[in-house]
Amino acid sequence: MNVFIMTDIEGIPGITSIDDIQRGTESYDNACCMLEKTLNWVIDTCVENGAENIYYLDGHGGGGNIKEENINPRAVKVNIEEWAKLLQEGKIDCHLEVGSHARAGTLGGFLDHTFNSKVIFEYMLNGKPCSELSFTAALCGCFDVPCVLCVGDKAACRQAKAYIPAIRTAAVKQGTERNRCQDLPNAEQIVKEATADALKDYRNIPPYKLSLPITVQQTTYRTDMTDRIYAALLEKGQTVERVDARTLRKTVTEVTNYFDLRFWA
Repeated sequence: MNVFIMTDIEGIPGITSIDDIQRGTESYDNACCMLEKTLNWVIDTCVENGAENIYYLDGHGGGGNIKEENINPRAVKVNIEEWAKLLQEGKIDCHLEVGSHARAGTLGGFLDHTFNSKVIFEYMLNGKPCSELSFTAALCGCFDVPCVLCVGDKAACRQAKAYIPAIRTAAVKQGTERNRCQDLPNAEQIVKEATADALKDYRNIPPYKLSLPITVQQTTYRTDMTDRIYAALLEKGQTVERVDARTLRKTVTEVTNYFDLRFWA
């Protein structure tokens, strides 16, 4: 069993305010420590349940949140390109999401957003609103790899179930407003039990697959944001349709990596 773990920071226990993830603060340092601790809970459980190879990606804000020396050495840190290669070569059996948050516009979702909380209003794949979890699950699904675990707040876990009914979830906190939440008790136990359950049954959790060609659509908060992104994409020679003032759309006929399903200039 080869396991891949995607990490984010908003859905980790112990992070209960938007202030906790402001880089350069003591609160952020504490949040990173909690991220490392939660990741180790998951890695330890993977080892205990027979995982042969374990990989993880430091997925929040472009990385820089996790110190490799603080992580169980059984797990290997990779970047986005290395992750894509593992998928392409059939070296991943199941995918785990640790630290998930709900998509932009989710009532009750702690720090709800999709990719960029200051720019992206809505992201859609094949006409369906997309979360970051459903995005990576769709990418993995192109390689027949199932997304089997969501660790996050209650809204993120509920949303994950809507995309992938068989996914195992570990709700470690509950949003009280967009920028604040409350931790739930027994986070370590909840995470380890859900991880073990997901690994034991991963063959029975179907991949989240979208029909090709995939229509990718992004709506920003303001017209000037789309102006800037659209111009940069055209300069790179990418084929993109401008649907309206704030919305871009493209059609993807083949998915080989993370960037195929993004508007990446």
